[in-house]
Amino acid sequence: MTKSTLAGKFADRLRSSREERELSQSDLARLTGLQPSAIAHFEAERRKPSFDNIRVLAAALKVTTDYLLGSEGKSAMAFKDEHKLSKTDRDRIQDIINVMVKDKK
Repeated sequence: MTKSTLAGKFADRLRSSREERELSQSDLARLTGLQPSAIAHFEAERRKPSFDNIRVLAAALKVTTDYLLGSEGKSAMAFKDEHKLSKTDRDRIQDIINVMVKDKK
């Protein structure tokens, strides 16, 4: 469910980022030092996280705070997974981007 409020976007993006990484709320709590109930409350919009909590959650999920807060789209998040690719694959992608940019000129 997509929500338009800041809290709703945060809750949705927190949950989807956690699920994309196949983490349970308890797993994420262990990675962040937060209580599992805090993660559940954030995802259910029953509690608002502090900025420090947002930073810790973003780091654990390997996303930006802007993404969690709804300021950054999915396309920017593709680059967060870049480290999972081999150097050869990253070079190929850069070549494709260069060709596409050149074609636009």
